Amino acid sequence: MSQVPFQLRYTLSRRQRLAVELAPWLPCLAASLGFTVAVTYLAAVVSGTFLLLLPLPALLSRRFLVFLLDLAACPARPVDVLVEADRIGVLVGDERQWLSLVGIFQVYRTENGTAWIVLHLNGSMLMIPASAISPDQLDYLKGFARRAAAQRRAVAGSSTQEPFSPSPARGE
Repeated sequence: MSQVPFQLRYTLSRRQRLAVELAPWLPCLAASLGFTVAVTYLAAVVSGTFLLLLPLPALLSRRFLVFLLDLAACPARPVDVLVEADRIGVLVGDERQWLSLVGIFQVYRTENGTAWIVLHLNGSMLMIPASAISPDQLDYLKGFARRAAAQRRAVAGSSTQEPFSPSPARGE
């Protein structure tokens, strides 16, 4: 069993950061692309004043644009993760952001096997290079995901109902 607390320090490359950060933005980017195409079409067919709406997607996805600028400016980003008995903290800038370990619902290895992804109920995704985490530390984190899966199965099993059977019609 892993010694708790433990600390992980590693560096994420541009490619790794993009893999982690791009997925949550895909719905917004798809909607922005559709909006841009529609506004361009309306400007060409109806009136050029529709072009005034083109900055709107950039305003709505400004945090993504800031991320892209940061990605271009910084080739690698250091990551500092502290795992305690009941929570996990990720150092962002000068402030550590804490998440409950109970919220971890999935831990899986990437397709190429070079990293582990930890998914949390609040939507956070943490990428940990396989070389930065020991098997004991990984088992500790996986234990929370296993307990969450067992709880989901227990809830799903208790909520199953008898199959619907129509009641006999009156007068029969």
